[in-house]
Amino acid sequence: MNVRVAPSAPGFEPVQGASRKLAFFAENAAPISLLTDGAMVLQSAITAFGRTQDLKRAPTDLAGLLDECLTFARAKVSRDDVDVSCAYDVACPPVALDVREMRKALLNLILNGLESLNPGGRLTVATAYAAAPGTVTVTLDDDGCGMSASTLARVFDLFFTTKPEGTGLGMALARSVVRRHGGQISIQSEVGRGTRI
Repeated sequence: MNVRVAPSAPGFEPVQGASRKLAFFAENAAPISLLTDGAMVLQSAITAFGRTQDLKRAPTDLAGLLDECLTFARAKVSRDDVDVSCAYDVACPPVALDVREMRKALLNLILNGLESLNPGGRLTVATAYAAAPGTVTVTLDDDGCGMSASTLARVFDLFFTTKPEGTGLGMALARSVVRRHGGQISIQSEVGRGTRI
C-alpha cells in the first residue's frame, strides 16, 4: 500500500524544518546532557541526605583520611597559587569513623576552604588529640574571603549557597555527618580575614 501526503496537509512539516530541529538538538545535546547529569547528582544528594543509614565505623587513621581528602580537593580545584599546610597531632590514635561518610564531609569543607582563597592564600589543616575526654579536633583554617554575619547565620541551612553553581547541600551534609559521629562543628569567620572550622 502506498500513502502520499500532500505538502499542504495539516500538520505537515517540510523536511527542511525537521533538519533545523535536528540541528538544534545536535548543537545543544552536550548542555542538555550536563543539565540532566547535574539534576541526577542533585537528586542523589538530596535522597542521600534524607536517608539516615547506620554508620559503618572502623578504626581510621585520621591524618591519612585528611591527606586523601586534600589530594582529591587539590585535583578538583587545581590551584598552584595557594599554600596548604598540615599540622597533625602524632598522639592521635585511630578514630572510629564511617570513612565513606566522613570523607564526604571533610572533602566538602576542604573544598570550600580552597575555593575561598585568593592567590597567595593559605589553608591549614590540623588535628589535636585530648586524652582525658578522648576527643579529636580537626581544624580547617583559611585566610580566604570569609563570610558575612548573614551568610554565617545561614551556612548550615539546606539549599543555602553563595556559589553560582552550588547546591546548598555541602555544609548541611557535613554537619549531619559530624553530628551522627557524636561530634560538633563550629565556624568562626570574618569578611576579608578568613574562616576557621
